[in-house]
Amino acid sequence: MTTPDGRAQRGVFLLLRRLRVPLIVLISAYAVAIAGFTVVPGYHPNGRPWTMDFLHAVYFVSFLGTTIGLGEIPYPFSDAQRLWAVLSIFTTVLSWLYGIGAVFSTLQDPLFRRVLHENRAAAGVRRLRERFYLICGYDDSGTLVARELAEAEVRIVVVDSKTSRVDAVEIDSLRMQVPTLEGDASDPRTLSLAGLGSPLCAGVVALTGDDAVNVNIALAARLLNPQAEIICAARWHHKQPEMAAVGANHIINPFDTFAERLVLAVQSPSLHVIYEALTIQNANAMGTPRPLPLGRWIVCGLGPFGRTVRRNLERAGIEVTVIEEHGDDELPDGCITGAPTRSETWRAANVETAGGVVVCSADDTVNLTASLAARRLNPSVFIASRQNERRNSPMFRAAPIDLAVLSGYIVAAEVLRIIRAPQLSYFLRLARQQKEDWAHDLLMAMREHIGDETVESWSVTLDRDGAEAVVAALRAGRAVRVGDLMKAPDNRDLRLRAVPLLLQRGQDKVLRPEDDVTVAEGDRLLLCGRAIASSRMRWTVRDDTVLAYVLDGVASNRRVPWPSLPSLPSKA
Repeated sequence: MTTPDGRAQRGVFLLLRRLRVPLIVLISAYAVAIAGFTVVPGYHPNGRPWTMDFLHAVYFVSFLGTTIGLGEIPYPFSDAQRLWAVLSIFTTVLSWLYGIGAVFSTLQDPLFRRVLHENRAAAGVRRLRERFYLICGYDDSGTLVARELAEAEVRIVVVDSKTSRVDAVEIDSLRMQVPTLEGDASDPRTLSLAGLGSPLCAGVVALTGDDAVNVNIALAARLLNPQAEIICAARWHHKQPEMAAVGANHIINPFDTFAERLVLAVQSPSLHVIYEALTIQNANAMGTPRPLPLGRWIVCGLGPFGRTVRRNLERAGIEVTVIEEHGDDELPDGCITGAPTRSETWRAANVETAGGVVVCSADDTVNLTASLAARRLNPSVFIASRQNERRNSPMFRAAPIDLAVLSGYIVAAEVLRIIRAPQLSYFLRLARQQKEDWAHDLLMAMREHIGDETVESWSVTLDRDGAEAVVAALRAGRAVRVGDLMKAPDNRDLRLRAVPLLLQRGQDKVLRPEDDVTVAEGDRLLLCGRAIASSRMRWTVRDDTVLAYVLDGVASNRRVPWPSLPSLPSKA
């Protein structure tokens, strides 16, 4: 199998083309040496004239060029034969040195190494037998996404333009073998080589850090693999319409996501804890809701991050004071101009009376220094600071900062949420429209049923592929309720350690469906709970006898006499 542009064969052709002259020289040297030994006269021990036959000539020259001879065969040489042997030694040895040098030169040639690298990557993609995600970009967010998906045994392929990041895939010791390709992800040939056109490619995740490149990736993915799910990260708002126009299914702006979560923490502390539990790995629902101050906030820095935070805070009715080091005509009224690392600037912004501070610089050193300056003037102020590089995490943990915002972590959490539980975005969007009392009740339910265990979220689709037992029961006229699915499959008197979050039926969505809600074929149910609850529930919805037990309380080893579903057509 070759790549679309024949790259898989170029390595062999390139090697042969580079070694063509050395091979001709080597073969010619051996041919001349062998021919000479068959014609140069020698003498038999009895004194008769003698010439070496072809077989002896080939044998002698074969070890002559590599070991400088093992003796004169089959008889002692004449002076003419010895002279020819000396000439043959120098000729063959020099030919070998020339050939070996050409081999090493070719192996070190960047072009040849590039072709070999592409061939290895293409071979790794061809060996995949499961659905995989193509991750374009292996920065902080790409690293986190790759690690979590590998831990979940989801196959991935990584593409990045930097050699150091491609090498980091092996250094990170992921749980499974990951094909990697160094190349420009905006080049359709690179994406094709990485498996974009494969029917096993389930989705493309564009995390290159360059919005223009991410747009090109989304366009190539939509045209070359229309069935693939496309997830794009975007830092600039004017690029998001382009991503949507070319067919991106999900667009993640880390600045918007953080700003929304910050306002959420101010307006609904309980929902913020729920959001953290559902979107952050290894999180639980036992966090204490911390009401953030409702008073005046200070936004330090008016880059893309600062403008987004300011807009969302003001939209929530919160007074905002802006600090910007470089003044211009587009600054808002009341903006304080000055270096954020100087105490005078923070005094001018009246940080002593502020409730919260968000430091938004693109430089981690500036963010840490500015946070320290604000903390010295107001020890009780809430400080959230942008963190640009993951390697600086130890300093941010040691600094007097209440919340460090790592863009890569936010993007990774959103990508994993989309891949693992696509319905979760619908739930979170609807939940933000609810009041604090509703969120508090849900948080208490999560604590009661899940406890301090890590919260996992999953979706169950009630169709023939994922819930054949439930579909058969519904077609037989049986009523199946949400509460029935929440019963333990081995003891129907016990409830699974899970909480239903959303029931989706077509375009209709029901938040926190009650136990007496009847489900229908095609419904999608979003739940959260302990990891084991997911597998136990899937056992219930797929096994006829288990479903009959949770519905009627009758345990039986016999198959339930519900009508059989027609067999599904085989998939190509």
